[in-house]
Amino acid sequence: MKYEIERLKNGLEVIFVDVPGNTSASVQIWFRAGSTLEDKSNFGIAHFLEHMFFKGTKKRPGAKIAHDVESYGGEINAFTSFDYTCYYINSPIAYFNNSIDIVMDMVSNPMFKEEDLIPEREVVFEEYRRSQDNPGQFSFQRIQEMSFKGGYAHPILGNENTIKNFTREQLTEFRNSHYNNANAFLVVAGDLSEKEKYKKTIESYHLPEGSFSERPSFSLQKKSTIEIHKKDVRMCQLTMAIECPPMKSNGAAAEDLAYNALGYGETSPLYKNLVLRNTLANNCTSSSMFFADGGIHFLRINFPKENYQKVMSELEKTISEVSTVGLKESDIKKIKNQYVAAKIYEKESLESYAFSLGSSYAGAKDLDVEQEFIDKIRKISLKEVNKKYSEIFGRSIHLSLQLPNDLKPQEFKPRLTEFKKKLAQIKKTGKDNTIKSTKSKYDPATQVIEVKPGIKLLYRYNSITPTFVMHAYLKGGLVDETVKTNGLYSLMSSQLTKGYKGLSYEKLKLDLDSRSTMFNSFSGKNAYGITMHGQIEHFSDLSKHFFKSLITPSFQSKSLNHEKKLILRTIEANKADPTRQCFTEATNILFKGHPYSLSTIGNEKSIRSIKKDDLIKKHEKNLKSKEMLITFCGDLSVEEVLEKVEFYFSDLKPRKEKKKEIKKIEKIKTLNKHIDFDREQTQILIATQTKKLTAKENVVFKMLTTHLSGQSSELFVDVRDRKGLCYVAQPIHMNALEAGYWGIYMASGHDKTLEAIDAINSILAKIQREGLSKSNFNRIKKMIEGQNQLNLQVNDDYANVYSVPTLHGLGSDYFYKANKEISDFKHEDFQRIVKKVLSQNWITITVGKPLDKEMSPKIRL
Repeated sequence: MKYEIERLKNGLEVIFVDVPGNTSASVQIWFRAGSTLEDKSNFGIAHFLEHMFFKGTKKRPGAKIAHDVESYGGEINAFTSFDYTCYYINSPIAYFNNSIDIVMDMVSNPMFKEEDLIPEREVVFEEYRRSQDNPGQFSFQRIQEMSFKGGYAHPILGNENTIKNFTREQLTEFRNSHYNNANAFLVVAGDLSEKEKYKKTIESYHLPEGSFSERPSFSLQKKSTIEIHKKDVRMCQLTMAIECPPMKSNGAAAEDLAYNALGYGETSPLYKNLVLRNTLANNCTSSSMFFADGGIHFLRINFPKENYQKVMSELEKTISEVSTVGLKESDIKKIKNQYVAAKIYEKESLESYAFSLGSSYAGAKDLDVEQEFIDKIRKISLKEVNKKYSEIFGRSIHLSLQLPNDLKPQEFKPRLTEFKKKLAQIKKTGKDNTIKSTKSKYDPATQVIEVKPGIKLLYRYNSITPTFVMHAYLKGGLVDETVKTNGLYSLMSSQLTKGYKGLSYEKLKLDLDSRSTMFNSFSGKNAYGITMHGQIEHFSDLSKHFFKSLITPSFQSKSLNHEKKLILRTIEANKADPTRQCFTEATNILFKGHPYSLSTIGNEKSIRSIKKDDLIKKHEKNLKSKEMLITFCGDLSVEEVLEKVEFYFSDLKPRKEKKKEIKKIEKIKTLNKHIDFDREQTQILIATQTKKLTAKENVVFKMLTTHLSGQSSELFVDVRDRKGLCYVAQPIHMNALEAGYWGIYMASGHDKTLEAIDAINSILAKIQREGLSKSNFNRIKKMIEGQNQLNLQVNDDYANVYSVPTLHGLGSDYFYKANKEISDFKHEDFQRIVKKVLSQNWITITVGKPLDKEMSPKIRL
């Protein structure tokens, strides 16, 4: 990809990124203006402006901005940070100029109408409420308020007082002061064969004139701080924050490498000592965050309350050891490879590459800053890294501890104070080659090869990047479980990546991390298996780990017991999660009498009763009898990949392809159910049952999902924009092999629950009565076509879309056939089916504070 910077006639700086022949495009307008430029009277206004820019221009009033983009299958969104704000559209290349015109129009000609401002205050307030309910976001806010300085010390969302009182005058003043040519630049990425046309479109718009806004430097309070707060959670979370130098400074790369090596990944010292060895903690991560001028190191540890003293002791011990003894060369090599690989993976798609350029230019006003940082990472020596630990931990340390509501903060503070003092005392360191296959009719790079009866290879060639994705699928999963064995497949799949005969988990992880390879397992409703994402240069060695993990996993008792503890904690933690409770209850009702009603991770009783031998016997039996699929997407010849598959599968016997017996699901009756939960927002799900994956009605439900999704949708405009009932409202289509469900989910303020339910039911009732207009019907088709072009870009996209249908006998072209079915679908057939499926029985699940009055006993459709 080539890029160049030009300042156009209207004064706007533009970064043109040319990608000849690419089918997608991305246009992004960046402003070097974020929450750091706010004062006490307008905290959150940068984020609020982000919302208001979507409310229309004279040329595109109301929701027409989003409507126009979504009508051609594009996606439009924005985000606000401390230092900058970005508005973007990703679209098919045919609509590149349309996207440029829309972005430039929305940021050049906002109307900021009073009638839009009033409900949007409520929408943003709901977003703020959601942040208060989220333990992670709330914890960040507490340490931010305690230790950050200046413009960085308040939440990007603002607070209740400012959000509910923003005026049009405030918006206009902040916009004119900071969203001007001096602070702005545009990223235009795609096939630039019509570049001159794009330039004319850009030059037809004008941003306000103004001066460059000086952003403050980031810094933490000089004096170390300790903050403890309570939250309705089941686990404790410790956060440690330490200031670090700006990204462009000489020592930043070495510090970032040192800090990430300490706690990033399962082979890091902190993760091994806190999570793997004794399961003291559920998770541990270390990372660095860089701002326009400054930065911060974060460490987060999540653990049960009874492990508090042990966690603090182990943390203190590990930091002391790395600060005095240092790390080994292998540790540094591993994190170097991971860092560089992560940057490569990030740039696989066009929009991610464009975002990388944009964030670098917005933050440091230097397009090369990220590449220069990576080059520095590659050159850093072990000695440089080890020297950084004493520097890092010699600075002021800021600690935040989140506790469950039943604990007393005063009992925890002495240990934090002791920990802070001890860190301050740390000293400095030092055959026939013809392959018979079934080729895709739609994707010439894809083919399916029968390795032996019942075992297939799905291969897709991709030469764009030097990476590969490999998946292994076996039939099974939730559909093969009972209440007594619930969670067996989840447990079993989790152990497939924990070492194999002849290689321990520790050595496996060390090699994977040194090659920056992602290796994971999965367990779904109808299949389970493993996935790997790595670099082509390591394929030969990595394929050994992949296939041996699948065929001869070690199933170690220690690893299994560790996983059980984590699952049981998750089950316990889910009891305090209202969203989980909402969907769990809905699943139980909608799939009654079918294994789909069970939890993917199991229940407390079943997890405790499942033994190691149960997993071994089940997996060995499946390897001998169940149909299997290996999927490979990447830059290797099919011969090279097939050779590996045949070698490792040489001892596996052929197996018969069995026709799956579909298990029946009890039909639901109309039902309203409320679950009491003390939260600011009520979780709402209104849903009905759907038939098996290939049923004709699922075409209708997919089209309905598309129609009701997005910022210009009837759902979004009504419940969010007009009524301010929520921050989140979206259709849900769970579409599985044997059955599924469709509905609408919303999180609304507890005082708006009944109004929210009525709003949803009114929308559904109108569609049930009238269906959709032909213009809307054709718009949906166009949207789906555009979305499909955007959603298939990287190797993992293709693997995910092609694999499951191939495993279950629907073929690798199922994705394309299903979309062709939508393309060929007739409006009169849609009208007939949509009225029928929306006349079914429905359930309404609400989880939140007690309702002021009972819901209507029937959904009014």
